[in-house]
Amino acid sequence: MKTIITLNEALEKIKQLKSAYYFRRESEKVALPDSVGRELSEDIIADSMSPAFDIASMDGFAVRSADRYPLKISGKVYAGDSIARIKSGEAMAIATGAILPQGADTVLKIEDAEVKKDLLYGKKLKMWENVFRRGSDYSAGDRIFEKNHRILSQSAALLYSLGIENVPVYKKIKAGIISTGTEVYNGMIKNTSAVLIQGFLKELGHESEFIGAVPDDYDRTKKMLLEACQNFDVVFTTGGVSVGERDFVADIIAESGETVFHRVAIRPGKPCAVGIVNETPVFALPGKPTGAFTALEIMVRRYFTDMPRAMHKLTINEDVDLPEKGFVYIIFVKIANNTAIGYGREMKLFDREYNTALISASPRSCVVEGYLITDRDLEKGELVNVYLFY
Repeated sequence: MKTIITLNEALEKIKQLKSAYYFRRESEKVALPDSVGRELSEDIIADSMSPAFDIASMDGFAVRSADRYPLKISGKVYAGDSIARIKSGEAMAIATGAILPQGADTVLKIEDAEVKKDLLYGKKLKMWENVFRRGSDYSAGDRIFEKNHRILSQSAALLYSLGIENVPVYKKIKAGIISTGTEVYNGMIKNTSAVLIQGFLKELGHESEFIGAVPDDYDRTKKMLLEACQNFDVVFTTGGVSVGERDFVADIIAESGETVFHRVAIRPGKPCAVGIVNETPVFALPGKPTGAFTALEIMVRRYFTDMPRAMHKLTINEDVDLPEKGFVYIIFVKIANNTAIGYGREMKLFDREYNTALISASPRSCVVEGYLITDRDLEKGELVNVYLFY
């Protein structure tokens, strides 16, 4: 295996890992309001039709498309009224959402209508113009949602229209979190990365448990990791994945299971390892907080969701020089006046050359509106693609 892989190679390997492991969870039924953010564990098939009647999609007049004007206005029909009826030569005022009267086959928009006393004049219409046809939304037997669909608020609304009160979904992933490093174990530095991972999982609708911190000890780290891989759906570790004398985690994964990859050509976030131990995916993140966040956002997030971040083109407010070519750089930015402002530079963590070592160590540097991805130097005023958190 190569010692370092490209970002695209890493994303492809995570895609394969997800295909093999992500949807192995058991199913449960939850109340409709609690289903938002969860994934369907089975297809949803309609057992009814919507709409059940032909419905006016505009305010106007229900008419027969074959009739000639003028037409006699015979009454009014509103949403919620029972089904009315018109004869040839008649029209009926109709409100948006009302059931089309029997005998009518189109709706003349009110802005195209001219009324003189009780007679209607207007333009020639095609059959079913401005009509939401019966069964046009869905019919019995239609597959409305496929298995694995992530339920959004609009999905929940459609499930409600189908009469589904209890929704079949996969159980939430239960993730175990281990922090490595004597400095964390002794409380010399705050364990911000564990809190970061818990928040990341909560945003994605999953559950987590902080198992504990472990000092830089090979055997104790291995024991805690193996136990976690027996009790959780996925396991996260922080620290111990670089190439230092006390960086044990990648070696433990290789010895105890299978290494999917170790080290990726991105900065921050390079010392990241992904593996499988006891048929459990393990995401071993860098110890530095922004390095861990970058690995979560750019790579690990793809395991949990295929939903892309919204992207907006903005001009960058500064020159940025990359310290070393051959890497993809993640630059965190604030947004003001349609401009991307490199927050690390604003914090004076670097001047012109992007200092990933300092950025990685600063939790504050990624509390921003978005980020850009580049593998080349950037010039002030250049248009860049900014991926948005909000």
